Amino acid sequence: MKNSNKLKRFNLQNAIKFLPNSLTLIRLLIVFPIIYFLETNKFAFILPLLILGGLTDYFDGYFAKRYNLMTSFGAVIDPVADKIFTIIPLLWLSTQNIIPYWSISIIIFREFIVSAFRSTRKDGLPASRQAKFKTLFIFISLILFFLPLKNEIITNAGLITYWIGFILTLTTSINYLRLK
Repeated sequence: MKNSNKLKRFNLQNAIKFLPNSLTLIRLLIVFPIIYFLETNKFAFILPLLILGGLTDYFDGYFAKRYNLMTSFGAVIDPVADKIFTIIPLLWLSTQNIIPYWSISIIIFREFIVSAFRSTRKDGLPASRQAKFKTLFIFISLILFFLPLKNEIITNAGLITYWIGFILTLTTSINYLRLK
């Protein structure tokens, strides 16, 4: 009986230990249905997937910090998952002429540079507060762009939040370059 309780506790501890990384991997996997639904014009499925991905992003960081479950793997894969999760729908939006391709190119360029800097650090170079706001504004813009209700106010709000996120992309790039 004692061994059974130890085994249950051990399995629960392991499950909790890997929860942040599991959430990150879920966010990465969500990208594949997003690609499929974008390609097949099934936009009703995009918004729930974006919200689910946003929740996994929030909770992986919350659990990792709150319970000191940060790992080297998480430090590397979490920012990669964030980038892939946002860049895929942004690229699609540029193919629809909603946002300009040149701006996405700059965002992708920045992400490669920051990722290169992060790869040289054991802690993965945690995101600054400003970079978290950048991600938040880009995420809000995606939510607004993929809302089923389409009107000029929502589209303009999506564009405004996108451009705020873009400006924060530029300013955080400069800040990361200063750190290096």
